[in-house]
Amino acid sequence: MRYPEKQREISQVWRGHHVLKRDDKGAERCTACGLCAVACPAEAITMVAAERKKGEENLYREEKYAATYEINMLRCIFCGLCEEACPKEAIFLTDRLVSTDYGRNEFIFGKDKLVEKVDERIDVTVRQTEQVLAFKQQKKLSHNK
Repeated sequence: MRYPEKQREISQVWRGHHVLKRDDKGAERCTACGLCAVACPAEAITMVAAERKKGEENLYREEKYAATYEINMLRCIFCGLCEEACPKEAIFLTDRLVSTDYGRNEFIFGKDKLVEKVDERIDVTVRQTEQVLAFKQQKKLSHNK
């Protein structure tokens, strides 16, 4: 196989680059609860929580948010336990490949590399079961608002 002319097919359940999702209004979903960091067996996730200030209601979904959120990709084993532990569906592993580099510091991904762009949403529905997708259709539940 000659890369990049020919690329290998990737499975739909491939666990690649992490993404921190936004809600329908563009606000960050992460509330810095720390459950993803606790669930991570490689201890690759670190975060610092902060309180939302007045006027930042459109930026962050809840009163508490992750001021800094970092994943050390050299430690990550791409197990997916972080996305299973997240109660707000804020973190997902996508089908994108993690880029390569020569320096170790380039593999500590901060919010600048993790948070999805407002105008470039990443589809993660292939990572969700039919039951989860059906649950998300129930708009009367506070989790789905």
